[in-house]
Amino acid sequence: MKPILTLAVLLASVFAAQAAENFWDAKPASPSTTRPLEVRDDYWNSQFHRVNREVAAAKNCQLVFFGDSITWSWSLGPATGKAIWEKQFVPNHPINMGNSGDITPVMLHRVTRGNLDFPADRQPKVAVLLCGINNFGVTKSAGGKEVWDLGANCPPQDIADGQRAIAQVFRRRLPQTRLIMLGLLPVADRSKWQKCQQVNAIQAAVTRDPDEVAFIDLQDTFLLPDGTINKSLFTDGLHLTVEGYEAWAQGIAPKLDEFLKAPPLSPVKIMLVGGSATEGTDSNRSYRCYLDGMLRQKGHRIDFVGSRHKHNDNKSEPDSYQFDSDHEGHSGKSFAWFAENMPVLLGQNTPDIVVLQLGAEDIAQDIISVIASLHAKNPSVKVVLAHPDKHAMSSASSPVVVANIGRDPNTKASSAEEAQKMAVILAEAISPLMPSKK
Repeated sequence: MKPILTLAVLLASVFAAQAAENFWDAKPASPSTTRPLEVRDDYWNSQFHRVNREVAAAKNCQLVFFGDSITWSWSLGPATGKAIWEKQFVPNHPINMGNSGDITPVMLHRVTRGNLDFPADRQPKVAVLLCGINNFGVTKSAGGKEVWDLGANCPPQDIADGQRAIAQVFRRRLPQTRLIMLGLLPVADRSKWQKCQQVNAIQAAVTRDPDEVAFIDLQDTFLLPDGTINKSLFTDGLHLTVEGYEAWAQGIAPKLDEFLKAPPLSPVKIMLVGGSATEGTDSNRSYRCYLDGMLRQKGHRIDFVGSRHKHNDNKSEPDSYQFDSDHEGHSGKSFAWFAENMPVLLGQNTPDIVVLQLGAEDIAQDIISVIASLHAKNPSVKVVLAHPDKHAMSSASSPVVVANIGRDPNTKASSAEEAQKMAVILAEAISPLMPSKK
C-alpha cells in the first residue's frame, strides 16, 4: 500500500480507537455548523429559490442529490453527467439540489428554510449527500460582503460536524427518507486530500442505523494504486469527467437500489401538547430541544408532529436547528381550551404517542375530554401525562403513563438545565412505549 493510502488506514485506526460518536450527537457550534441569519450572495440565493420551486412542484420525486458544484454538474451548469443522470436517475424523478461553491453553513440555511419542505405525503425515498470540500477554500461571498471563517485551516472535525448536522436535518425534516452520505472525493492537492481523509475517517467511525443512513467512501474508485487521483475521472483535480460521474453512479448503485426498493421509513409520531413549557421562549429553554436527541440517541425512530413550528406564540423561528420543531405548544391555554380544540389540533396528524404537559390546576374532566379526543383519532394512542391525575382513562391497548416532573407542567423552564431535567423524565416515560428495536 502506498503512502497516502497508508495514512488513511492509520487515521481510521486512530479514530476507531476513540469513543465512537453517535450519528445523533448534538454538534458543537463552529463556523462549519453555524447557520447564517441570511445569505446575501445572489447566485446562491438563485439556486436556493430554484430548489424551493422544484420541491413545491414535485409530484413523484423519489430521489434527491444535495451538494455543491460536483452535485450541481450532474445535470446543471456544464451538465457533465447529464447523460448518466438521465439514464440512471430520471426514472426516479430526481431533484438536483446542487449549488456551485456551496459551504456547510449555507447548506444549513438551505435545508432548514425551504429546500426540504416536501409535503408529508410526497417525501423522496432516498437523498444522496456530498458536501464539505468548499469549507477548505471559500472565505468570502456576495462580492466580499459576506465573510466566512473557513479556508485551508478549517479543522476536519468541524467539517465532519457540518456534514452530519446537515444529514441530521435531512432525517428530521424528511422522516420517511433514507440517506446516503458520501465521503469527500479525492482531490489533486495532496495536503487538502489528507484533510479530506481525516473528515472521512471521522464519519466512517460514527455509529448509525444502517437502515436509515449509509456512509459510502468512494476513494478507492477514484485513486490509482500509487494513491494519486485517476486523472481520467477528473477535469481539474476536483470536478468530475463523464467517466467520473459514471464511477460515482456505479459506486452507489447497490445501496441506492436497496434503499429505493425498501418501503418508506415509518417513524413513531409523537405529539407534544402543552402550554408555555412546551412552546418555550427559545430553543435552549424548551424541553423539546433535548427530548428529541435523547430519544434518537436511544435508537428510536421518531417524528414530532404538530401544526406549530416556532416559539413565542408561533412567531419566533427556533434558534437551534438540532431538533424537530413541530409541536402543539400553546402558551396560556388550559386543559379546558385543549379539551375544546383537540379535534382541530389533530386535523392534520394522527399521533402514536402524545405527551400532555399542562397546568397543575386543570381538572380531571378536561383531562378525560382531551384523552377521549385522542382515542377518537387513534384508538391505540399512548399518552404520557405530565400531571399526576388518577382519573385519566387507560387501557392495555392505549395506556396513559404519568410522568411526574416535580413541578407545575405549565410553567416554562427558567434555564437549560431545568429543560434538560424535564426532557430526561419524559424520555424515560416515553421509551417503554416505543416499538422494540430490531
